Amino acid sequence: MGPCKRHTSKFIIFVALLVATSAAATEPMLHGTIMASQADPGSRGAWRYEMRVSWRNEAPATMRYVNLKIDDGTHCSADDINAYILWDAPAGRAHCHDVNATLYFDAELEMGGDPTLSIFVPLVRFLPNAASETRPSRRGVAEFVFWSDLPPSPIDVPNQLLSEKFAVTHGFGQIDGVFPSLPCNPIPAERASWGTVKAGYGR
Repeated sequence: MGPCKRHTSKFIIFVALLVATSAAATEPMLHGTIMASQADPGSRGAWRYEMRVSWRNEAPATMRYVNLKIDDGTHCSADDINAYILWDAPAGRAHCHDVNATLYFDAELEMGGDPTLSIFVPLVRFLPNAASETRPSRRGVAEFVFWSDLPPSPIDVPNQLLSEKFAVTHGFGQIDGVFPSLPCNPIPAERASWGTVKAGYGR
């Protein structure tokens, strides 16, 4: 009886480890970094910003779009946001892993957020556009470019300012680096907020 109990306990622990390992393997990964450099004369803004976003999704569904949360909904109006940040068109491009084709993204301002992910504050949504030669695969790295006359400010971390939507699930991720400082009031410093950063979007 005793050895049987010990063997059963080991088996239960083994199964628990398998479940935990499987969950870790299928957990969506999303991370981004924003860098800034002074732009050449005649550019669309005084500062050129480049955002790199990496994703990994081992579930059957592929990524549909990525969101970047930019305000808590009480500070920046659409006019504020549109006045200071200019995105390239297309806003970004990616080469997905194991796919020899280019994926292009458009940037869309959503002042109402993304209710399907319980996000009700302004965000920028990056959607694959019709010029794309493929659809987002389970893993990839995208580069987005935008411009501003406003200098960079550091992004507070940790945060969950990035989110991604798959066909049947979703994921959240952190972004670090810098973002333009808007003159409208920043979000109060909290975990999962811009902290001292004031962000924006434009077209």
